[in-house]
Amino acid sequence: MSETSTIGRKVLASLRAANPGLSPALGRIGDYVLEGPERVLSQTVTELAEASGSSEASVIRFCREQGFPSFQGFKLALATELASAQPARAEEAGRHALFRIVDRAVDALRQTEDLLDPAAVETVADRLRAARRVLVFGVGASSITARYAQYKLARVGLQAVAHDDPHMAAMATAALAEGDVALAVSSSGSTLDVVRAATLAKEAGAFLAAITNRSRSPLTALADMVLLASAPETPLTGGALASKISQLVIVDMLFETIADRDPAARDAIRRTAQAVTDRGY
Repeated sequence: MSETSTIGRKVLASLRAANPGLSPALGRIGDYVLEGPERVLSQTVTELAEASGSSEASVIRFCREQGFPSFQGFKLALATELASAQPARAEEAGRHALFRIVDRAVDALRQTEDLLDPAAVETVADRLRAARRVLVFGVGASSITARYAQYKLARVGLQAVAHDDPHMAAMATAALAEGDVALAVSSSGSTLDVVRAATLAKEAGAFLAAITNRSRSPLTALADMVLLASAPETPLTGGALASKISQLVIVDMLFETIADRDPAARDAIRRTAQAVTDRGY
């Protein structure tokens, strides 16, 4: 059964009917989902496994028993069901979209400020400065952040390359070596293509840094350093401004840290700015 064909199913009703007959491990997951389905929407497979006292393999098996080929497919169907069953909160529905979006973005930036460890930013910045090669990768909406990181690192004189094609990212990370830096971007930390490229980068001996909105995920388990952004996404809010702007501010923090600590980077900012002065009227 395809994930598209399962989106219209009543997930919670089906789960309530099936849950008594599940194995103990899968039953714990089912109980957890039924007790608080909303919280599952923003959890990674790792977080759900830990919260329900099970394993990642059990979570995947649970989803398949419910008729979904993947955890993401299960979450999408669950999110669709909950969205149709619960009208927008009155205070949200009564406000103009402009103010809702701005408020969420500001909240995400403030929360990112609270979450982010300045020492981690400095460590990654120093690794980037000293790297022989820098490879940035992210797919889907996370590729926006990856491309922005490539641009900002070029401004401080670093030869960074960004890949949003999964095959190119896999080949490029496999060619890394000790002394190189891989910067992985994934809001969920559970995107298969990003985790695959991150695994190859680690196997090649590169330093792996992650920009992500989830603290516990397959990606964070691999990373040497995690730069944590706020505003986790759900299947229906993928690519939302709040999560993207918190990732972008982390990129800017790396940029500013490199510029503050390295006179050569400040010279590079001036040179790169001068290089494009004739490209406008």
